[in-house]
Amino acid sequence: MPIWMLYPRERYGSYVDVHTLPSYRPLMPYIWQDTDWFDRRDIATPPFFTKAARVDVHTNTCGGWTVTRQTLHTPHGDLTAEHRQDTENAAGATTEHFCKDIADLEKVLAIPYEPVDPDLSSFHSAARKLGDAGLMMANLTMPIGVAYGLTHPETFAIWTLTERETLVRFTRAMFERTYRFLEQALEEGAGPVFFTIGSEFLAPPMGSPVAFDALVAPFDGPLIDLIHRFGGKVIVHHHGNINAILERIADLGADAIQPIEEPPVGDCTMADAKRRIGSRTKAARPSGGAVCIVGSVQYDDFARLTPDAMEDLVKRQISDAALGGGMILAPTAGPYAAHLTQRQQQNILRFIQAGRTWGRYPLSWL
Repeated sequence: MPIWMLYPRERYGSYVDVHTLPSYRPLMPYIWQDTDWFDRRDIATPPFFTKAARVDVHTNTCGGWTVTRQTLHTPHGDLTAEHRQDTENAAGATTEHFCKDIADLEKVLAIPYEPVDPDLSSFHSAARKLGDAGLMMANLTMPIGVAYGLTHPETFAIWTLTERETLVRFTRAMFERTYRFLEQALEEGAGPVFFTIGSEFLAPPMGSPVAFDALVAPFDGPLIDLIHRFGGKVIVHHHGNINAILERIADLGADAIQPIEEPPVGDCTMADAKRRIGSRTKAARPSGGAVCIVGSVQYDDFARLTPDAMEDLVKRQISDAALGGGMILAPTAGPYAAHLTQRQQQNILRFIQAGRTWGRYPLSWL
């Protein structure tokens, strides 16, 4: 069974540099030898897929944080945002968002749309370096993710109830731009795997199935279909509750969902996800067969559990979701901590060992 640690093969901004930090050094030979790779990459674009977007950026370091202030210029006035990044770890937080009021979305749309062409030179260079050691994977923020990233999560949740028409109009505009960019990137060899981000923003309790049907399904479905038309695969990234929209995500054509977070963090067990979407036939889902379950040991379990408890958890999850294939063993999140404790090191190794021991098909021990 595949084991994916979510580690970056090279330096990647969302995670710490596992290849140079001392506490990761004893682990990396096992990561290289005994786990599987998706080489996750961004395909750089200007904001909102338009060459006309102008952003001034000012950065300083204060109290252990790198503070980045941004000013987005629009024809109807400037919008400002702030992000704080821990200088020690990969953790960060947006402390001010560009859009404080629903009218600010209209300011963003007022920026002239000057289409941008994808530059895949670094992506193809990485693919040549990767060879057959894994699969290339491109990040793709889905249209609703653009809107979500512009405002505070609480404000966004309220807007899905009170300003849905404006959100739909904004999301449709982002969809049209994304579709054009993605189609050209696919024609130029992007993929074969895409890591999409957006559905989790409409999951209960902050969203609802009704909002999902208005703001995700009409836009994500055609983008996933486009990727499939070029022979690609889609991993839908989704933290938190998923129970109420699990089949909806599958029906969009998702090839995999990462992670499935079990209670108490999420609200769907691995066994239930396997039963509901992991064993479906093409007759039940015209866009494809069963959905691969990418799951899912909580990131903080590596610090909290004993090694024996870690093995028991991995074994149980495999028994719940791996029968017949269609499971990738993975943590719920990538490496954020710059300094691993001895317990974390032990549990990472035990996680890998347990996956290799209990994940050997045909799983005759079940």
